[in-house]
Amino acid sequence: MSEVLSARPRVSGLAPRGIVAPGDWVRWMGDQYTVSALSGTTVHLAPARGSTASPIAAAIQFLAVAEDFAVLDATGLPVAADPFPNWAMLEGVSPDCARDARMWQRHVIEVDTGLLPGVPEGSTPREGYDPGRFTLVERYQRKAAELSTVLEWKVSWKTVQRKRLAFKQDGIWGLVDKRCTRKSTLHGRTDSRVVDLLLALHERQAKEQAATDARTLFKNLRRAARATLGQAVRVPADPTLYALLKRLGIDALQLRDPTRRRKDRFNRPAPPFGVTTATAPGELVQIDSTALDVKVLGDDGRPTQVELTAAIDVFTRSIIAAVLRPKTPGRRKTRQQTRALLSTTASKGRATKAVDASLLLALCMVPAPMRPGFDAVASAARSDLPYEELLEVDARMEDAAARPVIMPETIVIDHGTVFAGQTFFDACSYLGISVRPARKRTPTDKAIVERTFESIKSLFSQRVNSYTGRDFSRRGKEIDPDRLWTLQELDDLLQEWIAVGWQARPHEELRSPYEPNLPPLTPNQVYAAGVQAAGYVPIPLGFKDYLQLLPTAWVGVRDEGIRFKNRTYDNYKGELEEVRNKPSGLKGKKRDGWELRYNPYTPEQVWLRDHRSGEWITAVFKHQHLIGAPWTQHLWETATGEHVARGGRHTDDENIAQVLAELLERAGRGPEEPGAVSVPDGYGPLPGLEAGWAPPGEGDFDPFAGAAALDLDALGPLTVLELDETSLYAPDAPSLPQETAPAPATGGDGPGPGRGDTEEVSLWADLDGLEDGLDAAARLLLDLHAETEPPQEDV
Repeated sequence: MSEVLSARPRVSGLAPRGIVAPGDWVRWMGDQYTVSALSGTTVHLAPARGSTASPIAAAIQFLAVAEDFAVLDATGLPVAADPFPNWAMLEGVSPDCARDARMWQRHVIEVDTGLLPGVPEGSTPREGYDPGRFTLVERYQRKAAELSTVLEWKVSWKTVQRKRLAFKQDGIWGLVDKRCTRKSTLHGRTDSRVVDLLLALHERQAKEQAATDARTLFKNLRRAARATLGQAVRVPADPTLYALLKRLGIDALQLRDPTRRRKDRFNRPAPPFGVTTATAPGELVQIDSTALDVKVLGDDGRPTQVELTAAIDVFTRSIIAAVLRPKTPGRRKTRQQTRALLSTTASKGRATKAVDASLLLALCMVPAPMRPGFDAVASAARSDLPYEELLEVDARMEDAAARPVIMPETIVIDHGTVFAGQTFFDACSYLGISVRPARKRTPTDKAIVERTFESIKSLFSQRVNSYTGRDFSRRGKEIDPDRLWTLQELDDLLQEWIAVGWQARPHEELRSPYEPNLPPLTPNQVYAAGVQAAGYVPIPLGFKDYLQLLPTAWVGVRDEGIRFKNRTYDNYKGELEEVRNKPSGLKGKKRDGWELRYNPYTPEQVWLRDHRSGEWITAVFKHQHLIGAPWTQHLWETATGEHVARGGRHTDDENIAQVLAELLERAGRGPEEPGAVSVPDGYGPLPGLEAGWAPPGEGDFDPFAGAAALDLDALGPLTVLELDETSLYAPDAPSLPQETAPAPATGGDGPGPGRGDTEEVSLWADLDGLEDGLDAAARLLLDLHAETEPPQEDV
């Protein structure tokens, strides 16, 4: 052997895993040997006493692959190989706990071996730690005294013993303080059953009971715990329960909030929150209704609230359709109405109906027209939309407003009455749109449309002079109702604002995913980018498609015509003769009735379908000539109530039509006793502008008070004031449309030039104010002409 390593003292627990040292007993090839020397990778083995085997020198690799090779202990049994300690477990504890565990490791090794780890070879143990002179108990006591004196640790020798035994069994992980690894819970040491009972009581209070304070909740908790869990379960004191509510995310001060606010807060989903995304226009559309917080002049001449129903495209954040409807609360029936008008609905309020949601889908798929009075900036030709490309495939875009045309693929709705009926689902099925209802009382399922409504109220509603605020605490002074907009005028303002104010406004959520540092895009810009990839297919809607979106009724045709909602309809061209007094042959709920489509906002005509030929027959209200103007189902119910109050019957449609005509005439004149509309501060008339205003305490204002009398004889001849820019002092003359020629002058006794035309235009303007915004848009798009006048009989 070129080099023999002399035997050295064995340090138990410090030798590398799997090595042998001189003096070890080993088993190999059925015999026992003693390692006599090591030379490089060669191991010299000497046979045990009494053995007949000869000394052997073999490579360590040759010995290790033998099946029976093992290192033996003093009793002759194989030494079991200890598993590797899991040092990575220290990464799961705090740095202070890991530092303390490593410090204990050094002290435990010194107690066990007499030497600290990392000392030079040949070092001698410190006083009191030599295993050959002191017992383990003495070394435990020595180490405990040292730690208490030097490090000021309050430990006993039994603690040192416990640490050493834990280190021998689990390695350094046994030295970690297990209080650092204890999993913390939200409820701490409180019984989990008490926590579950507390959450159940809080949920029941949020949904069913009235608002109470925290002390009442704790009192109910103790009463329920005694009844369900028994006397053995201890409920903590009130201060602990207050801390428990805070850790559970429940604010004790919010327990007395209004019931609706508590329900909304309880239905809020738990984090982490997701993001509603879409990859193409129309992939996901959210529809909902909300109060617009604006007062308008209703079709009955009274101030009324307005309800907005809108469809929002998630990909582009575009308002692809919006509908305004009057919203009035219901009124309790009088005793006379209850007795004489059992089948009417005069006491019910009105709001957005299912037919409005169906027609909203039709507006999504047709271009929004440029209405009279729109600014030129609102046109699609002057917007960020790909106007030239869209015009090539859809000629309707020529006179369209700057609002994209998007065909919805999936619609998210809530459980409101507008979408609960079968009419809306039938319309979606007819148009090939899938419907995904949101969870009940979970507005976060359609958070985008909810947030859009807030933006509409802050950016549009607050600029309207009749803005009322979202609740009573935000309402201000009162103004004259004569300054109210009509529903048609407000709808024109809203549609123009959508094209100019919303579609061209940068949106923070519309950023490029590849360049997030660039400025945000507008909805029209995102649509222009998305339509390049998704494409655009125009969907023309005809007259029959429009009828398929209306509500359905099943009626019979009698001699006098179609009796529907206490009104009689007939066709004066004789087209109902094929179905008059004949059953349709449709069984089930139809009961031999004929399919009838109607619009509650234009009830002056209905459409009956002959399923045998597939043709639609238009029937007009028989007494429409008595009314002579558009009207709605709500006005009919109001007129019916007035007629019954006068002693009439609800089935007398002719007299009710006359009452309705009187109602429309009164509505055209405005309210006889003007009421008051609440609006915020700043919208009332300025002092000095309203009639009869005078400074307080000064009487009527006289601008010539105190001036000297004018001497007319001292005045000279008047001179001509030469001005180059006369428009600075005199307004320009009103320009007439190019296609309208001025009316010829007439005699002095007749009316002035253009007087008849002006009266006619004013008359039509008054009538147009009674129409609903959506029906006017639908007639303009679909070119629907109502038959309002029956043919006159020959005398």
